[in-house]
Amino acid sequence: MQRFDRAASGDLMWAGIVGPVLFVAVFLVDGAVRPGYDPVRLQVSYLSLGDRGAVQIANFIVTGLLLGAFAVGLRRRLAPAGVRGARGAPIAVGSIALGLLIAGVFSTAPAFGYPPGTPDGFPTSLPPTAYLHVVGALLFFGGMIATPALMARRFRAQGETAWTVYSVLTAVVVFVALAASSADPSGQPYLPATVGLLQRVSIAAGLAWIAALAAFAPLDV
Repeated sequence: MQRFDRAASGDLMWAGIVGPVLFVAVFLVDGAVRPGYDPVRLQVSYLSLGDRGAVQIANFIVTGLLLGAFAVGLRRRLAPAGVRGARGAPIAVGSIALGLLIAGVFSTAPAFGYPPGTPDGFPTSLPPTAYLHVVGALLFFGGMIATPALMARRFRAQGETAWTVYSVLTAVVVFVALAASSADPSGQPYLPATVGLLQRVSIAAGLAWIAALAAFAPLDV
């Protein structure tokens, strides 16, 4: 609890708690109540399309700004405590933040029957904005794998076994769930019936670790 109080004291670490909680809460609630949207089958990015797409677009951008602030706070917190992870981890969090901002500004293309009326399946041609959205996704997920992996090295050097294991497991879960939710070169998902669910597992695992890092991790040693 002492670490949580420090994180809430105005040093920007609080943004690493608020951002992940906000992002996950919004896409879970909006995905559950959005007409014509199937959260088990469809990825989170499709929530940025349709009449209520502004909700998810705002969610991308606001969370990106919050995690950008957290990256600054993390750098400040790590720098006095030693070299290991003091640069790499904040940069990786910055990648997460930048990816969210890009995904918010450049939406994905309609596909797989969403918004309602869109033909089922992957479109044969994509607008440039959809490719930029993919760049944002790569930065986002890449950062969510790299950040716990980098911090695992720091925690191991500190002798923090529980945090080391948690960090490694997070990186593995994010990677495996993301891979399972991916598609072949034609755009056809490998597991089309559960793409949305698997992607949500990847996102939730990575952002839960970010929030725990900001609130409770032993960073001042």
